[in-house]
Amino acid sequence: MKPEVAVNPMLSRRAMLSVTFATAAGFALAACGDSAKDESTPGTEGAHAEANAFPVTIDHKFGSTTIGQAPSRIAAVGIGDADVLLSLGLTPVLVPVWKGSTDDGIGVWADSAVQGAEPTPLANATTDFDIETIVAAAPDLIIAVNNAIDEDLYKQLSAIAPTVLHAADQTDWVLPWQEVTTRIGTAVGVPAQAKQEVQEVEDLIVRTRAENPQFEGKTAALVIRWSDGNLRAFSPEAARAQLLTQLGFTAPAALKDRFTGKLNYEISAENYDLLECDYLLFDNYEKARPEMETQPAFTNLNVVKTGGLISLDPIVSDAVSMPNPLTIPFVLEDFVAKINQTIAGR
Repeated sequence: MKPEVAVNPMLSRRAMLSVTFATAAGFALAACGDSAKDESTPGTEGAHAEANAFPVTIDHKFGSTTIGQAPSRIAAVGIGDADVLLSLGLTPVLVPVWKGSTDDGIGVWADSAVQGAEPTPLANATTDFDIETIVAAAPDLIIAVNNAIDEDLYKQLSAIAPTVLHAADQTDWVLPWQEVTTRIGTAVGVPAQAKQEVQEVEDLIVRTRAENPQFEGKTAALVIRWSDGNLRAFSPEAARAQLLTQLGFTAPAALKDRFTGKLNYEISAENYDLLECDYLLFDNYEKARPEMETQPAFTNLNVVKTGGLISLDPIVSDAVSMPNPLTIPFVLEDFVAKINQTIAGR
């Protein structure tokens, strides 16, 4: 993770990127309804709660947390948890930063949903973040659903404010986005709205698949180049590849059985032929391009030679790794556009 985070340069970055990605960001927000436009800014969120939403008790992996009243200062500690809050019209006072396309914890797909003061960024949010930064944000609720929180860290967080984690029967980093959304929605007092957000996104996916029958039965894989130089192909059940499956694609025949019990499968150069498929989506490809283009085992793949290689930029690569009501429409639009461009190019 990045050791330092700039808070205020966000304004120029947001102004610049809003021009480049206005269409995609607008698509994401429109697909999720108008809820993100109607709610209040940090410090006044208490007015948003649905009738009889509190008190509420939420069970999680270290017991349960009771929230007595609507929170007014929500700190998001889990990766993507801030997006869920923003999709519900709530701007958190603190957001986690990941190592990727942003240094302030707000992805391009979420820019337009931020209201009022910029949230404080929490650096190193997936490793050893600073507890004092959370204390200074003075939250009255901490959302740490999509993060690897151990019991000692949970005790520290819950000493600051009521803290919500993922369910006991779930695994860190492998969480159904639907359940994450409804869990967070329940914690902040908008359970019905959260269910509606989920339904709208699921309907969008179904509608997009119906509008693109050319995807049905085709094979596709999403890969990333790991720091060790090997590739990892993501299982259809993994967060990064779920959308491909939902759009009608199937995994390459040679990989189907190798995914059993795994979220990704490591592939070294001598086994690149396992990746032969109709469309090969490559996470953050420009970063890996110099190395990949020197490997004949990769450049000689039929999918590469015939134009089936699809480069995912750093922003989409970040978004696809954390499915939620804001990232899914953003990624969906990018995937559909790039795959259809590839089909046309062929």
